[in-house]
Amino acid sequence: MPDGQPQTTQPHRQTFPQPAGHHLAQVNLARAVDDLDQPAMAEFMAALNKVNGIAERSPGFVWRQDDPVADARAKDILADPRETYTLSVWETADALEFFAWNTVHRRFMNNRHKWFVAPERAFLALWWIPAGTTPDFAEAMERLEHLRANGPSEHAFGWKNLAGTRAWRSEGAPPIPA
Repeated sequence: MPDGQPQTTQPHRQTFPQPAGHHLAQVNLARAVDDLDQPAMAEFMAALNKVNGIAERSPGFVWRQDDPVADARAKDILADPRETYTLSVWETADALEFFAWNTVHRRFMNNRHKWFVAPERAFLALWWIPAGTTPDFAEAMERLEHLRANGPSEHAFGWKNLAGTRAWRSEGAPPIPA
């Protein structure tokens, strides 16, 4: 099957393999339980730069939105001061998955209920982009809205639409190395 063409591996489940010369873009949103400068968010906010630094040093990390001007535009689009986001690009799905589930990031994922309201709809969108390009936040939100409205497609999909074994789905999150 040609690179990047959807494959059906189970009934009603398409996977979207990585096309040659492409990286994985991801956006995820979370709505904080309180304003970001309030005590309820202090532990999360205190660790944010550390976790972002680990991401940036992780194998397979390509880019994350970290520009104050672009961030201000993103906050305008969100229009809710408690809404937070991450927009990043990774060489492969495996690289993103390793960072998410095998670094200190996992501890924050496991405790997200302390800082964030449980999502009522899709909060993560993934898509393949040509290597050497980066998405902007408006494009990322358009893809997330497309996923919410239409379900997974080549335009935007979720973790379960990636080819390969995903331990976090079938066996729980992988253990954190000692």
